[in-house]
Formats: sequence, C-alpha cells, structure tokens
Amino acid sequence: MDKKKSAFKKALVIYTIVLVLMSIGFLGYVYKNLQKYENNLLDNVLKNTIHNLDKKQLTTYLKQENKSASLVDKYEELTKREDYTFVLTNENVYDAYLDGRVLFTINLKSLGETSCLGLLQYEKFEIENITPHLEKGLYYYKVEIPSTYTLYVNNNEYNENKTEEEYPNLSFMYYNDAMPKKVTYEITDLENDATLTIKDEEGNIVTPEIDGVNYKIDGIKKIKTEEEAKEIIGDFDILKIAKNWSLFLSRDLNGSSYGFQTIENYVIPNTEMYKKAYNWAHSIDITFISRHTLKNPPFTNEKIENFVFYGKDAFSCEVYLEKHMLVAGEEQTDVMHDTLSFLKENGEWKLMNIKGTIDGEN
Repeated sequence: MDKKKSAFKKALVIYTIVLVLMSIGFLGYVYKNLQKYENNLLDNVLKNTIHNLDKKQLTTYLKQENKSASLVDKYEELTKREDYTFVLTNENVYDAYLDGRVLFTINLKSLGETSCLGLLQYEKFEIENITPHLEKGLYYYKVEIPSTYTLYVNNNEYNENKTEEEYPNLSFMYYNDAMPKKVTYEITDLENDATLTIKDEEGNIVTPEIDGVNYKIDGIKKIKTEEEAKEIIGDFDILKIAKNWSLFLSRDLNGSSYGFQTIENYVIPNTEMYKKAYNWAHSIDITFISRHTLKNPPFTNEKIENFVFYGKDAFSCEVYLEKHMLVAGEEQTDVMHDTLSFLKENGEWKLMNIKGTIDGEN
C-alpha cells in the first residue's frame, strides 16, 4: 500500500512539473505574441523607428542641414523620448511631433493585415523612409506679440528674425508708433529649450497663449463700460466729440466753415479723418442740408461702450446717441451708432476714424 502511495506521489509531482513547464511555455508564447502585437501597433512602429536611429545616422542628418555634429548627443536624447505624437499628413505619411516641434516625417508601406493568437488583428508596416526636420534646429519657437511689447529669451532681450504687419482693417490708425503692429519672431537653432518672457509697455510680465512652440499675445483689451475705460483714458470727453461731429454733419455746429474750426481740434492734419471733415465743410453738399431746428434737449439716449484698446495709446469705442430735430414742422430723429477710433499724438487723444457700427460690434 505504501509503495502505491509513493508511486502516486511521484506521478503527481511529475505531472505537476510538466503542467507547470507547459504553462510557462504557453505563457511565454502568449507573452511573445502579445509583445509582437504591441510592437506592430502603428504608434509603436513609428516610435520605435525613431528610437532605433543611431548616432551615425543622426550625425548624417545634422550635416545634411549644416548643423554642428556636436549636437548629436542632444539629438539622440530627443529620439529616445516616449512622448511623441504623430499626425497623418498623407496616406501612410506621418509627422512626428515632440513638444510641439515636428522632428521627423515617416513614410510607411502597408504589408496587409495579419492576426495574433488567432484573435488580435493588426496591420503590418514597413518603413520606406524617414525624413528629419532640422531646418530650424533642434529647438525653436514662434512668438507673436504687439510691437510695444518686449521679448526676452533666457533673460536676454530678443530683437532678431522678426516680421511686422498692421492689424487688419485698421490702416487709418497707423500714423505714429502709438498704434502697435503685430510682430512675429522666429527663434531658431537653439541648443536647448529656452525660457521665454514677454513684458508689456509698463514692464509687466504677460502670460501668452501657448500652443506647442507657438506663443501668442494679441495685445487687444476689451472693456465694456466707459467707467472702466476711464482708468486708461482719464476724463477724455468722447461724448462731446461725438455730439459735435453729429452737429457738424447737420450744419448745426457754430464757428467758421460750418464748425470745421472746432472739428479741426479733434483730428490730426493731413490724416484721412482730417480730409474727410475738411472736404465736408468746404464742399457744396453741406449747403443742401434741409432747414431745421434742434429740439431741447437735442440729444437723448446717449451711450458709450464696447471699448477696444490696442495698447495704452490707441483705442476704439462704440457711441450711440439720438439727435432730435424739427424739419418742416415735423419731428425727425437722427441716430448716431458709430465706432470712433482714437490715437494719442503728443500726449493728446485724436480722432482717427468714424465708422458705422454693425450689430453693436466694433
């Protein structure tokens, strides 16, 4: 009986060992196939292609773009990163991004679908070619800020590789430097990530919108009410200018040349606004204004709002007022609903444009 028990135990041990070995073998087979499946997933194929680039190949890439071969160690560090993102740009063509910078373009060739463990389907790929992007170097940035702002790169003021353009539809505001332009800086060929700092006209640090390596500040500040705007424009009387302009158009403004002498104080000589006012005062058209009298009070429903500041020395705002008149014994109301734009010249606010407002926006 003991011999039978002993034989049974030996058989059980052998069976258990065989079962364990078979289980290990099976698990190893499953693991190997799962690893194969993982490695053939598209993102991993692309990522491993970059990871497998050696120093010799990276040095070749650097030399092709006339970059220093001494950067190869930093270049290699970038290729080993795990946080790449891939963007499809064409059929089986992907751009590889790292920290918002495109470093490589990878062209693939599909070898068709296959399966793993009879359950997991995946597409096999072959790398046709990989194109490096070193035109701007390993590290680069694009910064868009107003011309009145200052850019610092690693605490040093930066004033290179820049282009300037006017804000759209505001050409009438570009009389002096008070009206900022949009400046775009291209910061290229950095050997390391940089610290970028942007300061406004007062030297205050301003936080930009950041999208990868693109930094942007439009410099435009919107304020709803005149009360809030007075913190910037002080006691500047916009309403007085608007009323006088309305009276000027209906030939109700006192003074020589139908009140042009008053309007002349609000504008800058030889600007479009000056010419517009001068031509109205000195053309025959003004003499055809219908005879009328102003009611008392002539203006009601006065409102100034929707300020847009382009820096501290240029702004526009929306003005609404109603002018009441008697024309041939009948009441008539002229509505002014315009956007007035102002620029500071020699410390004084000057009227640069009057434009009809659409849907309450300027």
